[in-house]
Amino acid sequence: MSVENLFLYFLACGAATFPLGLVLVRWIASLAPNASLSRRIERAYEPALSLSLVIWILGALIFYVVALHIERQKPCTDQHTNQLTAECRKELGAPDHR
Repeated sequence: MSVENLFLYFLACGAATFPLGLVLVRWIASLAPNASLSRRIERAYEPALSLSLVIWILGALIFYVVALHIERQKPCTDQHTNQLTAECRKELGAPDHR
């Protein structure tokens, strides 16, 4: 599985669409501002949006770590990352920067 496929799965799972869904709910609620449902949405909107953005950021970090782990499982010559393992640095002749 390539990193591009993982990125598409990440987006398809709703990591980016949930905050957009909250914005859509807020817009729908603004059409009838005096309704009780609109007032409940207004009270819960900021915490829900904040939580969804935190989850989105954490999801992006987790995605990065998983993609890097998958990339490091490849042979050294097929890795496309600048964070090579110590073994790959030795194998490819990269200088040791300690």
